[in-house]
Amino acid sequence: MRVFLRLSQWSWIVTILMMVTTEPRLALAEEPTPTPPTTLDTRETELRDQLQRILQELEELQRAREQVSPDIPAPKVLTEPQTTPSAAAPPPDAIPEYELADISIISKRVLKRPEGISMAATPRSETESQPTRNMRESLESVPGVLLRQRNGPRDYQVSIRGSGVKNGFGVRDVKFYEDGIGQTQSDGLSRLDIHDPWFFESTEVIRGASSSLYGNYALGGAVHFKTRRGRDINGVETFVSGGSYGYNKYAVAIGKEYGNLDLSLFSSYIREDGYLPHSEYDTATVNLNLRYQLNEHHSFYFKAMNNDLDAKAPGRLTQSQFDENPRQLAGTATTNPITLNSKRRDRRTIIGGLYEWEIDPNTLLQVEADYDVKDINQPTSANINPNFKHYSNLIHQGEFLGMPLRSTIGFFFDYMEQEGTSFRNLNDGKSTFGPLQSQNRFNIRNIGARFREELEFVPRWIATVGFNYENSVISGVATSYTTTDTTSTLRSRENIERTFDNWAPELGLTFRQNERMRHWARASTGYAIPTFGNLSTGLDGNPGLNTALKPQKNLNLELGTDTWLTNEFNIQLVGFWTFFRNEIISQSVPLSPTTNGSFATNAKESQYRGIEVGWKYHPAWLPGFRWTGAFTHMDSEYIKFVDQFSSGGVITQVNQAGHDVPAVENNVLNSKLAYHHAPSGLGAWVEGSWVDSFYVNNNNSLGAPAYLLFNLNINYQYSFSHNPYIRFAKFYFEVDNLFDKDYVGNAVVVADSTADASKQAFLPGYGRAFYAGLTLGLF
Repeated sequence: MRVFLRLSQWSWIVTILMMVTTEPRLALAEEPTPTPPTTLDTRETELRDQLQRILQELEELQRAREQVSPDIPAPKVLTEPQTTPSAAAPPPDAIPEYELADISIISKRVLKRPEGISMAATPRSETESQPTRNMRESLESVPGVLLRQRNGPRDYQVSIRGSGVKNGFGVRDVKFYEDGIGQTQSDGLSRLDIHDPWFFESTEVIRGASSSLYGNYALGGAVHFKTRRGRDINGVETFVSGGSYGYNKYAVAIGKEYGNLDLSLFSSYIREDGYLPHSEYDTATVNLNLRYQLNEHHSFYFKAMNNDLDAKAPGRLTQSQFDENPRQLAGTATTNPITLNSKRRDRRTIIGGLYEWEIDPNTLLQVEADYDVKDINQPTSANINPNFKHYSNLIHQGEFLGMPLRSTIGFFFDYMEQEGTSFRNLNDGKSTFGPLQSQNRFNIRNIGARFREELEFVPRWIATVGFNYENSVISGVATSYTTTDTTSTLRSRENIERTFDNWAPELGLTFRQNERMRHWARASTGYAIPTFGNLSTGLDGNPGLNTALKPQKNLNLELGTDTWLTNEFNIQLVGFWTFFRNEIISQSVPLSPTTNGSFATNAKESQYRGIEVGWKYHPAWLPGFRWTGAFTHMDSEYIKFVDQFSSGGVITQVNQAGHDVPAVENNVLNSKLAYHHAPSGLGAWVEGSWVDSFYVNNNNSLGAPAYLLFNLNINYQYSFSHNPYIRFAKFYFEVDNLFDKDYVGNAVVVADSTADASKQAFLPGYGRAFYAGLTLGLF
């Protein structure tokens, strides 16, 4: 949600602009020969471009200080009266006034972010000058956040402080929103395929356990994607990009603001031949946004999203295969991805709305509801998940004993069904379904309430108390069959019903030393219940019961500061210590010569502790230069954990206490040097990312190596002043993985029932790749 400053905050810019635009008049008075009109037009164009960039940079600084909560979108826009330029023609010798019609200067009643949290946001510039191929480009500059690529263009795992990567499918343990509409389904699964970062204005991340704010599955925190508004687009934008491995992308954005209506429509299509054998894909995405202010006190927001994906899955390599050739075809004669035709044919559709009612100047009611359906078709399985989600918030700004008090009361409810089947893959190159292996039909329901109080008990000191309670019910029937190449025989049919009651308290203390310094201490909690798949899969990865699995919970302690040390340098420094109880660890295991599966166990106690550092440097002596970075150091350890797995019908238990938690890096560093020369429109940046090594099994006997990558980008922006059809053009050329480094882009946790030499864990990352693209602003 774009945050605008009040008119008074721009007054000094307008003053400077007026001083600048009067300089030509003085020159005209002193020089006998008047300046040609074309020179004035050129100078006016340069000033317009320069002012636009200044406003954008100030807006980014403002957003960094005063972010909107991902769960609580900003309310309606209240437009301040603006002076309408006179229609009368100016005198012949007058210098044309600089008209600000192309810049929105409006005021809002801003809903501030929750106090006492670790939060960071990416500016528009993070995606404006690069190809925005995937989610990594939108999030890797945030401290505490790590992304690992999967199958497809935007299929990534997201980890916040170690949460979200100990599972083999999708994203878990982190909550996602887009423009206030929930993107995480009721079973905790999120998929990033539906989000195209080219549509984004910014990405905001709240780090640390946050179930008091977001309920079930917010163990690591929350991510909020914010799309560009129609008024930001103000016409039509087209985008075309191409590059290595047969990559090409086509996109269009249409947006406009008409009075109280703001409309934006985005659409994109991407395809690639693939950087690995059997990894080609294509995907189409549509995103419609309609914001309408009914009257002074009521507003409504509507969103419709759809993504269709057809992607091949290249399979994973063993350690010896990766060392021999990281870009070879994975598998063996019986696990060849080509003969198995490993792929995904998925569709995801979300339709939702958000209504806001300003009951009085200090009270706001928000009501959100959405319908979310996921339809998955794979070589051995198919399932569909219709899902309804809802939340309501009542927010009041008042006083308690003369002290400012901000109160929030919320209610939420969601319900999802699934009907799924899995079949034996006949391994004939066509992914033909063989005999039926399993069937399931289940539903999950979550219902709860929360409150949050933020009391400024003395000036600049704010105490926070929050609490969330949630009741969850999972129920369904799981049927499994014993199969051969041609037959299927009923093995078992089990009814599963589990009820969970969870609560999440939170305490915080914030000291706002001044507008440029914020310090906080926070104790927060998170929880996530097991999925139906966890409960209906045995310790050998085959269909069976695992109903003893417990919900995972964590306690997050953190101490942080977000400070502008100078007018040019900002630093965010956070120390955290997270205590897990019954952390759910998913482990991959081979099921048959042609298929792999996974099962889940509880680690009784585990701990994560570390520091996060983020910085921004914008030196006044070199306008247009930026140095940004994010560093995370984290130690993870099992404190109490008796691992168990089944092989050949025999359950084996292993004490893993003292071992590092797998899939968690000790160190991650991202840094970018960027420069944009405003008068010419030329820009460039170079970026480096260092990711430390990590283990892929609980026994810590096999790991993925560390790697260091560099990316380079050159970009150019040009504005067309008097062209009625083209407003601007933006070009970019980029080289990713500049030195063609071989590295592990993703690795799953593999059970120790599989020998290390046979662990198929590693998915290689992209090699050196070249990309170029063009964005045109039309009409």
